[in-house]
Amino acid sequence: MQIEQLDYWFPLLTNNSPFLFAIIDDRHCYYNVNTRYSDISGKPQHELIGSNDTDVLGHYYYQCLKPYYERAFNGEVIEAEVTINDTPHHTSLHISLAPLTNAQGEIKHIISHSIDTSERHILINSLQESEHQLNQLQNLITDGICIVENNIINNANQRAVALLGITSKHILLGKKFDELLLDSNNQPCHCNALTQATHSDNQHYYAINNTDHLPLIITTTPITLLGKTALFIKLTPTTNTNDQHHKIEQLTQRDPLTGLFNRYGFSRQLDQLMKANTPLFMLYIDIDNFKNINDSLGHHIGDKVLQEIAQRLQQLLPKNAIIGHLSGDEFAVVLTYPEHENSGDIIAEQIITLINKPFDLHYFSKHLTCSIGMVKSPGNGHDARIMIQNADTAMYEAKNRGRNRLVVFSDAMSKEARMRLWLEMELQKALQNNSLEVWYQPKVNAKNFEIDGAEALVRWKHPVEGYISPAQFIPIAERSGLIEQLGQVVMREVFTTIKQLKNKKLLKGRVAINLSSRQFENPNLINFVDNLSQSTGINTNDFTFELTESTVMNDGEHTIQMLNAIKNLGFALSIDDFGTGYSSLSYLARFPLDELKIDRAFIKDIDTIPKQIILIENIINLGKSLNMSVVAEGIETHQQATLLSNLNCDYIQGFHFHRPMPKQELEALLLKEKIYLND
Repeated sequence: MQIEQLDYWFPLLTNNSPFLFAIIDDRHCYYNVNTRYSDISGKPQHELIGSNDTDVLGHYYYQCLKPYYERAFNGEVIEAEVTINDTPHHTSLHISLAPLTNAQGEIKHIISHSIDTSERHILINSLQESEHQLNQLQNLITDGICIVENNIINNANQRAVALLGITSKHILLGKKFDELLLDSNNQPCHCNALTQATHSDNQHYYAINNTDHLPLIITTTPITLLGKTALFIKLTPTTNTNDQHHKIEQLTQRDPLTGLFNRYGFSRQLDQLMKANTPLFMLYIDIDNFKNINDSLGHHIGDKVLQEIAQRLQQLLPKNAIIGHLSGDEFAVVLTYPEHENSGDIIAEQIITLINKPFDLHYFSKHLTCSIGMVKSPGNGHDARIMIQNADTAMYEAKNRGRNRLVVFSDAMSKEARMRLWLEMELQKALQNNSLEVWYQPKVNAKNFEIDGAEALVRWKHPVEGYISPAQFIPIAERSGLIEQLGQVVMREVFTTIKQLKNKKLLKGRVAINLSSRQFENPNLINFVDNLSQSTGINTNDFTFELTESTVMNDGEHTIQMLNAIKNLGFALSIDDFGTGYSSLSYLARFPLDELKIDRAFIKDIDTIPKQIILIENIINLGKSLNMSVVAEGIETHQQATLLSNLNCDYIQGFHFHRPMPKQELEALLLKEKIYLND
C-alpha cells in the first residue's frame, strides 16, 4: 500500500489499538502516529508529527531502534524482539517494520508497529520462578506427591520417588501406581481401593521396592487434568517431620517479592514480642499514590519500586528491626526496647526522608511520599491484630492531614475510623445505586448581578441519616479510591444537564467542575473526558475544571502535560481557593490557567480586617494582568457584593445571591430570570 493511501486508512486501522503504530519518514521523524503515542506523551497527535523517538520516548530508545529503521529503509521487512536496558527496569519490545514505496517505487517511509512485551516477560519469568519455588517446596515436603491418571503416574516429586523405592523419577513416571504397593496384609493393592483412601483411614501401605519397609498413609484427592479426571495422591511416612514442617512454616511467612516478612509472618513476630511484654513501637507505612505507578508504567515497574523500598528500609534500620511487606504498597516496622520516648518519631522522619529520595523509573525519576501511623506497646493494643489495626488507623489519619507525615495513634481515632469505615461502605452503596445528586450554585456577573455560569457540587442524601456533608464524605472517597468513580458520575451528569440547559438557551457562562488530586494524577483522565465529551455532544467551551493549588503543585512536569491536554480539548481551567495553598506566583505564569477563584477566607474577614481589602484588590489586579477572570466565593452580604463589584471582580458566588440547588430548581430559576429580563 502506498503512503498516499495510508493517509486515509492509517487512523481508521490504528487509533483504537493499545499498541504503538507510526509511519516514519527517511529522517526517522513521525509522518503519522496513532493515539497510543498521545497517551504516552500527553500531547495530541498533530503536535507529534515531525518529532521523533528521542523527543517522545527518549534518546536510548531511539538508539536501540535506529539500526532496525535503517534496515527497513533498505527494503527489509523486520520482526524482532528488542530489549531496552538503559535503566535498572528493562523494557522489552516486539517490533515490526515494513518499507512503504511511493508511486516511483522509492522507499521514503516505513511503517512501525511496537508492542511492549515487558509485562509478558515478567509473567513468563514469574511463572518460571513460581514453578521453581513449587519444585523447591515439593522437595522440602516430607510427604510424597503423585499425580495419577487411570492408575498411571504422570508426575511425582523426589520424595515420592524415594518413598516408593524407585531409583529415579524418569523410571517412576508411566508406571501403574497400584502395582508399587502392598496393603497392611502384605497383599497387592487394588486401584479402586486407593481412589477412596483418606488420611483418617489410618490404613498402612508398603512400597514393594522400598527395602526400608516404611509404613505409608495414602490420601487421595480428585483433580482435573487437561479436562480429564485424575488423582492427587499424598504419601505420608509415619515418621517425625518436625524439621520439614519448620522449613515450610518459614516459607509461608516471607514475601517472595521483597524477601521481607509477609502480613502473616510479621503478625507472628509481633505477637511473640507482645506475649513476652517486650516494649516496642510499630510504624505502619503506606506509599502515597502508588497506584499511579502501576497504572501508568506497569506492575513490573511498581514491583521494582517496592523491592527498592525494601532494600532502603533494610539499609536504614538496625539489624534487630522486624520489617514486613504487608500488602501492595504497605510496609511495617517494629523496633524493640526504644532508647527514649521520641525514638519512633525520629525513625519515622528518617523513613519519610528515605522514601522522598528519587526513584529511577521508566526513563525518568519519580519522587514519592509516604504516610506513617505509629503505635506503642504497652499502650495501644493487647495483641498484634489490634496493634496493626490501630497503626493502620493512624496511617490513614496521616493521609487525611496532608500525607508525607507521621501520626501517632490515639483512642479517639478508633471511633473516627469506625465512622469512616461505615461512611465508605455506605458511599460505595450510593455509587452502585446511583444515589448521588449533583446540585448547582449559580455565579453572577459582578456588574449587573445576573446569573452567568455555575459550580457543580455533589450531594449525598443517605436513606437514614439524610444529607451528609461533602466535608465528611469527600475525604473518605479520596482515601478509599472511590473519588475517581464519584468524579466520573458527577462529570457525566453535569455534561448531560448543562447541554440540555444550553440547548434551551437558559444558561449563559461556564459551569465549573471540581477535579480532585487523585483524578488529576491519573493519566487516563484525559481519555475519559475526551470520550465522554464526544459521546454527550457537549461544547467544551461551556465548562471549567477547577483544581486546588496543592493539586497543581504536586508534580511540575506531569501537571503541565495534564493541563495542556485539558486545554487542548477546549475546557477552561481555574485555580480554586486561591491564596490558601502554595501561593507561588511563578506557577500562575507557567500554567495555562483561565481563572482565579478567591477563597471565602479572604471575604469573611473584610469587616474585621480592613487590610483584607488590599489583598483582594491585589489578587484581582494580578488575575487581570495575566488575562484571567476572577471569581470571589463566599459572598453573604450586600456590602461584600458591592465591594467586589467596585474592585472590578468578574464574577461573584455566594449565599447572598444563590445557594446550591438541585437541577430542577436551577432550571426554574433560570427560566424565571429569562422571563424577567425579556419583559
